[in-house]
Amino acid sequence: PQIRKNFNETAFFKPDLRTDEEGNITFSFQMPEALTKWNLVTLAHTQDWKVGTLQGSIITQKELMVMPNMPRFFRQNDEVVLATKVVNLSEKALEANVKIEILNAKTLQSLQLPFRIQKQTQNISIAQGASAAVTWTLHIPETIDEPVIVRIVADAGSFSDGEEHYIP
Repeated sequence: PQIRKNFNETAFFKPDLRTDEEGNITFSFQMPEALTKWNLVTLAHTQDWKVGTLQGSIITQKELMVMPNMPRFFRQNDEVVLATKVVNLSEKALEANVKIEILNAKTLQSLQLPFRIQKQTQNISIAQGASAAVTWTLHIPETIDEPVIVRIVADAGSFSDGEEHYIP
């Protein structure tokens, strides 16, 4: 699965817009990878300062989405329940495997044992158009004082999604 990492809250672009013979404008730009509803505000002008604006909204979503509730940081010796909502927008019920990985941010070595993850992968059933929650209890080790990478991936055959977060 492709793992999403870019969760910027703003997508700014400065394109050089051109019109076709009928006056239609097309453009493209790279969206951040957050799955959400975005407000779109555009402003364009010609060389002689004729102005046009457009406002609307864009929804970025997938048939299967993981939406973890990530903390901003971990504190040594804490017990943390990390929750993730898995959403099924496909046209059928899905059986999904949801996996968590915690890695050392420098070496990418697994930290599953120090974080005491009991069951790294969980199997869930999600009805069409519904969501399901998955949780893991983590013990933040006293011996680790470096940032970690937390990856959560859901795989349901032809549908998959994943998020990766850098946590101090």
